[in-house]
Amino acid sequence: MHTQLCAIKGSRDGLVVTISDASQFAAVLDALEQQLIASESFFQGSTAKLMVRQGSLSAEQLDAIERLINRYGMHLDRRPPNWGLAPNREPQDSEEKGAVEDNTLLVKRTIRSGQRLHYDGNVVVMGDVNPGAEIVCTGDILVLGSLRGVAHAGAEGKIDAIVFAFRLEPTQLRIAHLISRAPDEKLPQPQGPEIARVVGDRIQLSVYNH
Repeated sequence: MHTQLCAIKGSRDGLVVTISDASQFAAVLDALEQQLIASESFFQGSTAKLMVRQGSLSAEQLDAIERLINRYGMHLDRRPPNWGLAPNREPQDSEEKGAVEDNTLLVKRTIRSGQRLHYDGNVVVMGDVNPGAEIVCTGDILVLGSLRGVAHAGAEGKIDAIVFAFRLEPTQLRIAHLISRAPDEKLPQPQGPEIARVVGDRIQLSVYNH
C-alpha cells in the first residue's frame, strides 16, 4: 500500500472516508471504488462519515460519493466526524489522534475462498480465514478462529505488526517485507492460540501466552 488520495478508516466515531485532496475528485472517486471492490461485502450495512484534509466538496460531489457507497450497501452520514474540529483539519492532541491512528475493522464472519480484504489499519476476524482467502492490512491481524489463507500484516513496513489466530496455518504469512510459507510437513496441533511476530530477520511463530 502507499499514500492514498482516499482511505476507509475505522475510528471511535465509526467508519470514516478520509480524502486527502478534494481537488483531485475524479481520482478520489476511483480510489474509493477500488477499495470498496477489494473489500467486497465487509463494509455492507455500515455508515460512513467524510473527512476532507485539503479542499472541500460540492453538494454534487457529495451526492456522487453517496451514490457510489450506496451501490456497495453502505450509507453516508454527511455530518463531520465528532472530533470537535473542522472537517479539513486533523486531530491535534494525543487522545484525538488515537481516533485516526487506532483503526480497527471488525469482521463478524468467516472469510471464504476467493475473498480479499485490504484495510488501512488493524483487522479482527470473528471466524475463520479459509484457504484461498487473503487479508492485507497496515496493522495487526487477529483471527478468532483458524487462519488458513494468506495474511499480510504491517503492509506499509510496520515491522512490529503481529498475526494472531486460535490456529495459525496460513498458506503464506507476511509481516512488513518478510515472508513465511507453510511448512511441507504436518506440524503437531498447538496447545493454544498462536502468534507470529518478527524476531531478528525472520517471522517466528509461537504459542501465545498472556
